Amino acid sequence: MIIEKSKEMMRESFQKSTYRFAHTPPKRFGTDFGIYIHVPFCRSKCAFCPFYKEIYQEAEKKRYLKALTNEINRAEMTGQCSWLYFGGGTPNLLTIDELASILETIRSHVDPKSIGIELLPSIATQEYLCGLANVGFTKISMGVESFQEKTLVANGRKPVPPRHVENLLTKCGELGLWSNVDMMIGIREQAGSTFLPDIESLTTMAPSQVTLYPHMTIRNAADSSSMSNAEQFSFIEKAGEILVRAGYKRKGVWTFGKGDDIYDSSRDELVADYAGFGPTAFSTYGDWKVVNPELDVYCDMHSDKDGRPLGFIGKKTKAADNWRRFARMIYDLESHVSPSFPLGISGFCALLGLTGYAARGKLTGKGILFAHEITKTVVESLPFPIQNPRVVENYNDYLACKGNTGTAHARAAAE
Repeated sequence: MIIEKSKEMMRESFQKSTYRFAHTPPKRFGTDFGIYIHVPFCRSKCAFCPFYKEIYQEAEKKRYLKALTNEINRAEMTGQCSWLYFGGGTPNLLTIDELASILETIRSHVDPKSIGIELLPSIATQEYLCGLANVGFTKISMGVESFQEKTLVANGRKPVPPRHVENLLTKCGELGLWSNVDMMIGIREQAGSTFLPDIESLTTMAPSQVTLYPHMTIRNAADSSSMSNAEQFSFIEKAGEILVRAGYKRKGVWTFGKGDDIYDSSRDELVADYAGFGPTAFSTYGDWKVVNPELDVYCDMHSDKDGRPLGFIGKKTKAADNWRRFARMIYDLESHVSPSFPLGISGFCALLGLTGYAARGKLTGKGILFAHEITKTVVESLPFPIQNPRVVENYNDYLACKGNTGTAHARAAAE
């Protein structure tokens, strides 16, 4: 009952979010913020991936790089940002020189404290890792998902031999690159009997961190899962036991790492302001949450250095922010009454303690199941306007722009 009621409250909180397609407020950042850069290109589309992507074309990549540079230069950023992360899509479809150019543009504004990138392992090479280290990257994350050939092929992925992943991780160690490996449970043609052996194999490769994801379905943008939530969470817990025995410490509901460092931009994004650059990238700053349009519209909007681009704009609400902070606390496997929470959330935290979900500020074994459910619900319920037009007050204006009926007309309509 507590789990279902909590999920219902989270969904209701996010369902109240609305956006308008309009001129975006200037991006202004000075302290305690992150930067996310979305690279939307993929060679193929994976069945389990709910995120925005386009099939790679060289000409489109060149348009994107020009638009991205203009967007970054429009932002007002100073000082040091806490983290910079390239996600996708498939960021390693960009060359090292192209990444270096983006970093040069970023560094002309701010000094990134930590620079990470998501890599598709099937096209990653040791030479590419050397290039990343040379231009200043400090962290890499590989979306391995599974070592099983049948599973990868069924999901539209090129199979990756475990030895290839092991060689890449070894090279990361030699270069001083911190490494994360993502693994998934519940995807198409995946047997539970192969998931745990995959985790056993991974422990011998010794990445700095392992993240275990359940299958996500965001607005029907991916396959439905082959397993129930309970089955997925059970396998994650069993895999976690394997990782703990191998010397990893649990850092969050789905994250296991060695040492004190942790890298999880999804976790950071729950509470911190950050600047999102690239098609469909999400930003939060000041009183605003802003989502960029899709590739064609994005490139058109940022084709030159002048003007004010359009995007999906929403007002941040205190209620939604409080629930995001609550979700971050649960994600970190904690639960404590805080004066910074409204009475309703503090009372709910007290209830978790009274019902055995938490003790002494930490979630119990029973509470960890709660954390799985809440975290998955938050990710699947976030009202991304691209995938959920009903939250956009004037979506027809966006369709007019997207349908190439004239950017000037769309701008005028949005005002």
